[in-house]
Amino acid sequence: MTEHTNPLTGEVSRRDALKRGGLLAAAASLGFAGLFAGAEDALAQPRKNNHDRMDDVATMANLAATAETLAATAYYGTLTQAGFSIPNDDRVYLALAMDSEIWHLEVLESLGGRALAQEFYIPEKFLTDFRTNVQTFIAAETAFIGAYLAATRRFAELNLPRLAGTTAQHAGTEVEHLALTRLIGGFVPNPNALPAPIYYNVSDAVPTLAPFLRGGPGFIGPVKFPGKDAVRALAERLGGKSVRVPPYTNVF
Repeated sequence: MTEHTNPLTGEVSRRDALKRGGLLAAAASLGFAGLFAGAEDALAQPRKNNHDRMDDVATMANLAATAETLAATAYYGTLTQAGFSIPNDDRVYLALAMDSEIWHLEVLESLGGRALAQEFYIPEKFLTDFRTNVQTFIAAETAFIGAYLAATRRFAELNLPRLAGTTAQHAGTEVEHLALTRLIGGFVPNPNALPAPIYYNVSDAVPTLAPFLRGGPGFIGPVKFPGKDAVRALAERLGGKSVRVPPYTNVF
């Protein structure tokens, strides 16, 4: 097993941390290009060529459910199979993120959403190289945030304010996941004044998701979704059971 020392617990100056945090936007974009074939511009500029695409509720719910299932699978694999050490506090953070993705999935399923896959492909070094793992999560969480922002915009356009409020909740949690992932990776957690508006429609995120569903150069798998029960059991065992805050649709 490769030993990893969390840079936040070592000799890292505030100046160095700020420098690395300021460079992360470019680094994440370049890393994303290398890791995810066909999604080179996903973190670079907002897409402007699909404004006429009218995603329906089912499309948005299914794509979001697929992303949440993928996220839970990736967190579960990291916590159970990583070939690098993860400090105990960081394991709790990751377990909480994993467990909240399951709650997101259940909320989406209550709205009729269904994951389009139960098996996924991952970057070949995702479970063996700490930096690849962190970079993948940073890129993926950024994409998830962008997709939920797009869903919020579309639900507002459809005059479905309660669903818009619910997807805004999901985006808020994914922002927390992104910040914690950056912190674990040794970067400043919150350099951006606003989350990146990289998609106009949820379906614009399909090229980002595609390599995880089909595989491709630099990807291995498939890796099977372990199931909700296994995810919840692991989260509870690690002290990472999340608070089941009700979705907007169940409150108003």
